Amino acid sequence: MNSMQSILTLSLLGTREWVRLKFFNIVIFLSIVFIGFSYMLSTLTFSVQERLLFDFGLAGLEIGLLFISAMIGSYAIHREMERKTLFVLLVRPIPRWNLIIGFFGSIFILSAIFTLGFGFSLLLASNNWGLINAFLISIFSSFLKSLVVSSFALAMGLMVRPILSLVMTFCYWVMCYSIPDIQFFVKKMGSELLNQVVDILDIIVPQFYRINWKSYYFITNPPTMSELGWALFYCLGWTFFWLFIASFVFKRKEIV
Repeated sequence: MNSMQSILTLSLLGTREWVRLKFFNIVIFLSIVFIGFSYMLSTLTFSVQERLLFDFGLAGLEIGLLFISAMIGSYAIHREMERKTLFVLLVRPIPRWNLIIGFFGSIFILSAIFTLGFGFSLLLASNNWGLINAFLISIFSSFLKSLVVSSFALAMGLMVRPILSLVMTFCYWVMCYSIPDIQFFVKKMGSELLNQVVDILDIIVPQFYRINWKSYYFITNPPTMSELGWALFYCLGWTFFWLFIASFVFKRKEIV
């Protein structure tokens, strides 16, 4: 079995396993409830009905993707170690990096299914198919960010306990959006040292705030293709970086 076949097999098996555990179904159920709540809220405000529906809906999509990425990424490898599944896999001639990509592949598949299903339901609720092109860009940006988060969670899940990895992943996601706010408060404090620290943070932490397109404004004023291309390569770059870190750590990790 070559690398691509083993990665695909591991990805599909992981996807089936998480669906079987009902975690993914719970996220879908809560998302349906969230869309319903967004729709009911939007009907109460006739002047900005569509805006509220998309703003709340797209926020719900990103939160759902965050839960999928953080939970599965943090617990996937640890769970397989507890079930002793990794002992069976590691005695076969499968490189350890294949396992990392396989675990990531299952998150990728589940996130893609969730994004498409949630996006279709939200667009159906809005009944405005003329916005589909810009809407697809918005949900695609959320999907790209979820890939970065899931790869980070996988790497942290190999270094610390799953619950700590989960907390770190949520904090990481918040930090990716919060750098401009931190910069604002630090400038008010007038500390040159803190300014330098925040500037360094802005470099070493993904700048999700630059591709924060989960709002009605960006559906009516969509990003340009050059901005979309930058977002694609930027997020893929961070994803590959964290997958490399995860593979590097896993290669040197003793499985006991």
